[in-house]
Amino acid sequence: MTFKRHRTALAAGLLLAAGYALPAQAETQGVGQTEIVLGTHQDLSGPLTSWGVPVRNGLLMAFDEINAAGGVHGRQIRLVVEDTGYDPRRAVLATQKLLNRDKVFAIIGALGSPTVIASMPLALRRGVPVLFPFTAADQTYDPYHPLKFASNIPYVHAMRIGTRHFIETEGVTRIGLLYQDDEFGLNVKRGAEIEAAAHGLEIVESTTYKRGATDFSSQIARLRAADAELIVLGTVVRETIGAMQAARSLGWDPIVLCSQACYTPEVHDLGGDTVNGVYAVSQTPIPYPDDPNPKLREWVTKYNERFNLVANVQAVAAYTLARLFAEALEQAGPEPTAESLAQALVDMEPWVDSDIGGVPIDFNEGDHLGTKSGFLAQIKDGRWITLTGPMSVEADG
Repeated sequence: MTFKRHRTALAAGLLLAAGYALPAQAETQGVGQTEIVLGTHQDLSGPLTSWGVPVRNGLLMAFDEINAAGGVHGRQIRLVVEDTGYDPRRAVLATQKLLNRDKVFAIIGALGSPTVIASMPLALRRGVPVLFPFTAADQTYDPYHPLKFASNIPYVHAMRIGTRHFIETEGVTRIGLLYQDDEFGLNVKRGAEIEAAAHGLEIVESTTYKRGATDFSSQIARLRAADAELIVLGTVVRETIGAMQAARSLGWDPIVLCSQACYTPEVHDLGGDTVNGVYAVSQTPIPYPDDPNPKLREWVTKYNERFNLVANVQAVAAYTLARLFAEALEQAGPEPTAESLAQALVDMEPWVDSDIGGVPIDFNEGDHLGTKSGFLAQIKDGRWITLTGPMSVEADG
């Protein structure tokens, strides 16, 4: 018996010894005789489709494989997918449907900081777990809730890691910010500000844009006028490209660092030479067809053949997280509840997908943030290249 499982069994035994009865098994929403119903909401029609579509595909691909192998405890896993268009109001409506009409057991892999933050409380109030959302916002794990589990390095941690790297290795002292005017952008901003302050530096210029913006000329002009050496971007795919196009049009070549939200093949595929040199902090290598891992190469081929799309990091991350869920569901027993699933996730040893690899994910009692480290990558010659091993600022708070 592992230490984690021993601790859980001991706690249950102490409750019984003290005269407390463990709760009786009750009917659990989304758990039927033959299937488990899960829900997710993605951007399938808005500015973040380059994330939403592959996340949906990765989840579906994994669950189809699991179902073909017999499911979990004899039940098939059925995923209900809703489109939010990256609109928080639509995310709330989608979540209400998933909870009330589809009666899902859990929400898994929902996409986007503003959309997840707006909709997550609805599920938690219903006692429905919110698992592994595709956002690195702090709100996905803080404050602690027993039914929410975050698997991504937070934007604050990631941007502290990247900002520290350039301050300490490149001697950067003048830092500028361009970020989306919402929760996602504010988390990126806070990470850069915290690390700058830790080194006795102030942000020399800070400017924002609205979701869906296409023209960044005025923001980039402000950052250039402030003589920023490092530009920290709180941008996603097309906004990263737009910001870089604006900088190149001015003949300006600062160090540019973005979060994992821009760490996708679409950035270099669509941005071309404009985005060469851009840096990002992330936790999962891009799944290129010539990856040295033969199992990952095989997965890339299967994904491309099934969806007629080029595999990307969002798809492979979603695929691995679906497999993590299935393993936890197996450990939760033949009659799973939200609570037994949550306990299984806590009891599991640090988890890495046996085929795909990646940064270990480890949940603990009172701490449902699965990872706190990331590596630095850069676009070189039209391809993301990993530059460092895992780095962390956890020890500094």
